[in-house]
This record gives sequence, structure tokens and C-alpha cells, in this order.
Amino acid sequence: MTELDEFYKSLKSEIFTRQLSEENGATQEQVFTQICLDMLSEAKETENAVLAYDEKALGTRNQHKVNAYSISLTSNTLDLFITVFSPNEEIETIDKQSVERACTRVENFLTKCLSGKYENEIAETSAVFELAHLLGNSKKLKEKLIRINRYVLTNKKYKGEIPIAKEFNGYTLFTNVIDLEKLYSISMNSRLPIHLDLEEQGVAIPCLPIPTGIDEYDAYLTYLPGNFISFLYKQYGFKLLEQNVRSFLQFKGGINRGIRDTVLRSPNMFFAYNNGISATADSILLDETKTKILAINNLQIVNGGQTTATLFHVSKDAGENISKVLVPMKLSVIHEKGNTFEIIKHISKFANTQNKINDADLSANDPVLVEIEKISRYMLTPITISSTHQHYWFFDRISRQYDNLMAQSARTKSGKKAFLLKYPKSCKFTKYELAKYYNSYFELIENGKIIVGPHCVVDGNEVNFRAFRDIIMPSLEVDKIFYEDLIAKAILFKEVDRLHGTKRSKTSPIGDMKQVMVPYSIALLKIATNNCLDLGKIWRNQKISTELSDYMYSLMVRLNKFLIENSPRTNIIEWATKEECWKFVKEEFVIPDIIVIENDIASQAIIEERYSKQNLSNQEFFGASTSLITAIPNDIWLKIAEWGKDSGCLSLQDQNFSKNIAHKQKYGYKLSESETYSAIDIYGIVKLNNPELFIELEEMPSDKLNNFDANMITNMLAWEKSPIILENWQFKILQKSIKLSSISEFQMYELLFLVSILNQHGFENHTN
Repeated sequence: MTELDEFYKSLKSEIFTRQLSEENGATQEQVFTQICLDMLSEAKETENAVLAYDEKALGTRNQHKVNAYSISLTSNTLDLFITVFSPNEEIETIDKQSVERACTRVENFLTKCLSGKYENEIAETSAVFELAHLLGNSKKLKEKLIRINRYVLTNKKYKGEIPIAKEFNGYTLFTNVIDLEKLYSISMNSRLPIHLDLEEQGVAIPCLPIPTGIDEYDAYLTYLPGNFISFLYKQYGFKLLEQNVRSFLQFKGGINRGIRDTVLRSPNMFFAYNNGISATADSILLDETKTKILAINNLQIVNGGQTTATLFHVSKDAGENISKVLVPMKLSVIHEKGNTFEIIKHISKFANTQNKINDADLSANDPVLVEIEKISRYMLTPITISSTHQHYWFFDRISRQYDNLMAQSARTKSGKKAFLLKYPKSCKFTKYELAKYYNSYFELIENGKIIVGPHCVVDGNEVNFRAFRDIIMPSLEVDKIFYEDLIAKAILFKEVDRLHGTKRSKTSPIGDMKQVMVPYSIALLKIATNNCLDLGKIWRNQKISTELSDYMYSLMVRLNKFLIENSPRTNIIEWATKEECWKFVKEEFVIPDIIVIENDIASQAIIEERYSKQNLSNQEFFGASTSLITAIPNDIWLKIAEWGKDSGCLSLQDQNFSKNIAHKQKYGYKLSESETYSAIDIYGIVKLNNPELFIELEEMPSDKLNNFDANMITNMLAWEKSPIILENWQFKILQKSIKLSSISEFQMYELLFLVSILNQHGFENHTN
């Protein structure tokens, strides 16, 4: 028995087992569909896909059918799934006609929905009603939609051609056949690589093999037509550029404007003017002469992301010109799979590029930076005394992410306003800025030499980031406390920078050495407070106190005067980049008395407790969040999805996400960290707008009631009134609980969740 046979046998068993557990009598076809959705979701081929079976007039000219669908969170991708399932015990082969028939059924469904009439033919309770309504009537969705992917899911093997992409009602319709062999590949590799059959797509790519002299990789020089590159980007989007280090720089830079102008005015000169792209692959198929590429497996564009994206964006205005563009391509077929990351990193660094690649961009995919980005996308700022509006700090890990996301989300005035409320421009920070915030408040001494300190910040972005990347990042452990501290340092840095002022400021600047004053004064503050500045307080308030602000201004005035009077060099800024300058300042400068900022300094005991318990606190918060979400059974999550639809309080994506949580709850799938916090957000929306949905859970008895008593809840209520951490609906849970003689198990998990929130902000946990 082959491995594929074993996989098929296991798949059949899984389908049978799941079908038995379905109360509503699900068909094997829909059970198989859900298994495929789970696998494609894990492989990041789709997101938030839900079952939605709908078929009409099978066997007639107007037949249509879909089994599931997904709309991406950015609303630029619609995935439609149709299943061709066989109950046979032996593996079958599906023919081309069956695939084409399935594709036609999806097209007919799309045609009916886009006409705006189909929603009138189906009940509002139908699984596809909301989708039909959006496709027919949502101007916002129609404007954002870039690609429609049609997936044919089958437990058979398919060896035929994949239907080529086609223009359909103003959109490009792409087709993917996920057969048994692809499902097996996903199960083994957790991803579905980009495979291009160039011969099938009618693209002739002559190539010149380059002798490399080593076994690690093979090299080829070739070119791609501009319209084909635009087509690839339209089909695969960022998946094509997963190994690229930057997002699209738009047309703000001279290089990208130059690419656009060349396409529009001199497309035949593109090959001469453009340096082209660098790409990698796992393998390629050559013709008999070894001079033409017929297929590429696992294509990734490593350098040339700007060229690729620019060609896509300009193609709408270029008309026939885009087909005249030829783009040079250097293709590396990598054989040493274990060393792929390093090879790609060095290709990015050393390959010819038109937009300069800097060290920060090359490090964009480092796991530390990826984790910081991940936290920045789900961690809201706390409610403060001065503002009840919560927002996110946006870490621009890949250059221009922020600009591109805003361009996608802010096509209307209301859309732009909503985006900026969620991600204020003042709260965006780059990799360079991250390094400045961190290194200004950090010092590392090895063998008597200060290898990291504020002098590195003065020395410029590249030098400072290299110090952060090479010396600091390898030992960093990123968690929520680290992130809170990082944002506190960002707030401090930005405020001190503002206080110093510039010639363009409304008030006169302290001097002409702001790039020295800001990091040096922050480093001196750390020394003055014995590293006990209350960063948690800055995070909670999202600003520094008036006293600390006045203190930092006074400190910079004194430091400015001190450096002018004591510098051994005429160029003080250049001297300030040296370790000797920072040592001199540390030894000779008299730091102002800190008595005026005593309320901004935490005791050593509190500091030690905060950081000694940080991992425990984060684990507690995640554990409490997970327990609370798990305590909500799958049938309630389905009710939440239905309520969200009826009330309009949940977007279609949130409704589908609620259904997916129900599915994962039922079959014991673990939610990822981001999924858990997204579920918490939905839970909060329900508690705020329709808490009655949880009434039956609140009435269920618990055998764990001793974890809480009236005194505990009283302490929480009393302590929370001062920092104001909890949202209003969360505070009401405490007020309601203290009046109860007993609490349910669900209420206990709610209280544990609230305790975990308060504990992260300094409340001492009194539970036993």
C-alpha cells in the first residue's frame, strides 16, 4: 500500500467518524468539504471559510452549486468552493469534463449573485443569503474585490489541465483543483506552493543556464512578459512575495514612478531600463534542448517586489503597453532546503536592486519582529482617564505596510476616518524607530566596553539598527509585558523629541543637537531612576506625566549647556556617536534631583515583581482568555453568528469566524493566539450589545465556586476605580457578581478573565 493509499484510508475514516458525530445528519460530501477547509486554512490558502451548501437546477443549463465560501478580512479576495466527492473505497480519477462542469456551476452561482437578484429567490435563513446580498449590493465589496478564486475540492486524483484564469463580470476568476494528491501534500508540508505550468498557460520562457560550480543551486537567466507578472500578482498577491522584505512602496518613490512612466510611455525600453527581478524555486522543468522553462515549482520573488506590484497597479492604465514590457529575471533553483532562509536573505542583500535594500528591510522576517507585529495587531491600548477610545500601535514590519493597508481601507472619507481611528499615524513605528526606542533606554557593557547605548542611536539608523539586530534581538523574549514596555518607551521618546523642538516648532528649540539630546537624556533618566521608571504607568495612561515632561525638558537644557561647555571637539554631534562621549557624560554630568518625579518611579520590589511574573502574567491572561472562549459551547457560538447577522453588530467575516469557532470547539481544534483574542473581541461585542445570549450559561451550576468570594470581588471593584482598566461592560460583570449568592462556572471564567486583565496592570491576585 502506497503512502497516498494510506492517506486516503485515513481520510475516509475521518469522514465516517465525523459524520457519525453530526447531530444534523451531515452528508459525507460536506464533512469532506469541512476537512478540506480546515487543511487549506492551516496552509493559509484561505481564511475564515465556512460551509454554505447551495444548489439549483442540477443537470440543466442554469445549474449552479457551491459548498462553501470565504471573504478575506481585507475584502480583496473571494474564495468559492465546490466539491466533487466519491464514496468509493478505492481511489478514483476525476476527468476534465467533471472539473469543467463543476467550474460552470460556480460561474452560474456567481452570475446570479452579482446580478443582485438571487437574494430575492432564497430565504434569509439560507447559508448563502448574506453572501448573495453583498455580491449583489455592496459597493464597498465590489470596489475592494481584486480576485475570485474558484476551488474544486475532490477526493479523487486529477491529472488534467487546470482551467485558465478568465475575466468574469469585471473580475478575474482563478481556478484551483485541490485533489487527493494535493491534500496529501498539504498534510505533509502544511502549505501549497505556487506551481506554474508555463506551457499550459501559453507563456514561452527561453532561458540561459549559468554554470554555478556548486551543488547548492542551479542558476538561469530569463525574462517574463509584463502582463504575465501582473497576472501572477493578481492571482497570488502577497503569497508570491512571501520571502520579499518590503511591501509595495506605491508611486511615491522616484523608482516606482519611473517604472510606471516607462510602462506608459516607453514599454519596449523596459528591459533596458529595469534591473528586473530575482526569484527562487524548488525545481523547474526544461524542454529537451534545456533552453526553455516549461514549469516552475514553488516560485518566490525575492527581489523585485516593487517591480512586480507596480506592474500590477499600472496595468489598469497601461492597456496594450503592458504586453510589450519584458522583465529580466534571475532564477535560482535551490537544492539545499535546510539553508534556504540564509540563501534567500543573502540574495535580497546582494542582488541588484533599484530601491535600496537596507539592513532593517533584510531583517523584516526575523521571528522576533514577526512576533512584535503579531502582538501589535491585536493588543489595544487601554482606556484612560482622558480617553475612552482604544486604538492600536501599528508596527510597520515590512516597509510601507501601513500605507498599503490604508490605501486598501481608505477609499472613502468614512473608510479613511475609521482606519485612522484604529491606527493613528502618530502611533505607527518602523524597525528603525523600534531600535531607537529600545537602545535609548538600554545599555550593554562587555569587558568594560559599552557596545550598546545612546551613542549608537546618535550614530544613525543603520548603525543603531545593526546593534539592535545583532546584539539585542537574539536574546529577546517577546511577550505582552515586553510590548507594553516598548510602547511606553516609544511614548517617552516621542514626547522628549517634541519637547526639544526644532526650528520649525512653535516654540524655540533647546538647541541644534536634538539627535543627541533625546537618546542621551532618556538614558540618563534610566540611570537617575535606577531603572525603575514606571513604564507600566506610561502604558496605562498612554502619555507621560506633566512632572516627568517638565523634568525631561529641564534635563535636556542642562545637558545641552554641559556638552557645549565641555566638548573636546568642535563637532559635538560627531563626538556624541563615540563611546568615550557617553562615558564622559555618565561620569561628569550632574543629573537633576528626581524628587519631582517620585510618582513616576516604581519601587524596586514592584519592578522585580512585575518582571519576575511577566511570563506567568501573560500565560495567565492567555490561559484565562482560552478558558473563557472554551467555556462558551459551540451551539452558543452558532447563536452568536446568527445574532450578529440579524442585528448587524457583526460583519460577515465575524459571523463566519464565530461559526468557525463553533466548528473548532466541536472537534477539539486549538485556537491560535490571534484567533483566541479575536474570539474575545466578539465575546465583548456580544456582552456589550446582547448579554442575554449568555443567560443560560450564567444559570448553570458550578462545583468551583470557592475560587471567588465577596471580598475578592470587592477588592477588584475598589482597586479598578483608580487606574480605570476595565471597559464599562466588564465593570458591570463585577457589580452584578457581588450581588449573587453563587456564581456559575461560566461566570467564574469571566471573573478569572477580568482578574487576569487587572493582574497585568498591577492588581495582586488574591485567589487561591
